[in-house]
Amino acid sequence: MSEDGDALPYAGGTDVMPMMRRGKLAPKKVVDLSGIRELSYVRAEGQAFKVGGLTPIQDFALSPVIPDRYQSVKSLTVYFGSEATRHMATVGGNLASGGERDVPLILTSLDGDVRVVSSRGERVAGPSDVQLRRDELIVEARFDDWGRNAFSWFAKYEKRASNGIGVVTAGVALRVEDGFAERLRIVLNRVDGRRMGRIYGLEEELTGCRLSDARVRDAVERHVSRIKPSSDFRASSEFRKHVSKVLVRRGLEHCWRVLTGSGWA
Repeated sequence: MSEDGDALPYAGGTDVMPMMRRGKLAPKKVVDLSGIRELSYVRAEGQAFKVGGLTPIQDFALSPVIPDRYQSVKSLTVYFGSEATRHMATVGGNLASGGERDVPLILTSLDGDVRVVSSRGERVAGPSDVQLRRDELIVEARFDDWGRNAFSWFAKYEKRASNGIGVVTAGVALRVEDGFAERLRIVLNRVDGRRMGRIYGLEEELTGCRLSDARVRDAVERHVSRIKPSSDFRASSEFRKHVSKVLVRRGLEHCWRVLTGSGWA
């Protein structure tokens, strides 16, 4: 790949093949990566979970290595396309595709990162901004274990079931200590145009607090009202903003209920 700029890497093909059929991609050469079995794994090493770039989405979601408290990962079996697609699509392929994909959003909510290699060496990138160069490959994604007093959540609002394209997608990860939100990440698929991002102001305001319905509703209303999602044929910006507020509130309440055993105070 480093010697031939026209060589296109091919993993599961769930993005590449449709784009080739529509004429959006016309590679002269395709490099099939599917035989590199060493890049298909899910491991726990120390305090981290590591996932090979060629791991099928289905294997990632169902792996017994990932504890059930990472419900955001487990929910890929519900929200990530059809079962056939989940068996073909890979973790690295979803990360490489960029945009509003499920795996980058979930890994961002878990403070994960991505290991990229090329003939020039290795680098580490954030899940939402990998931006591969022509001779680079994603070999691994990883995230640290948040501990037993943490829970992660992911949901997608779609116009029809299992088509894989969300009008709004949201991820929440929360760790509770002594009845207070000790660590919090909130991610939406569109915070500025089509750009995914964290809601930093909301995270900062709620961290260190005992969450309640009134506190969360007020904070979500103020902070999520500031996002600027772009409109398209699926939904207007205002509709996306409204649904974003609903999903973030649901995610926070669900995580809080699981971790404290009770609803809002």
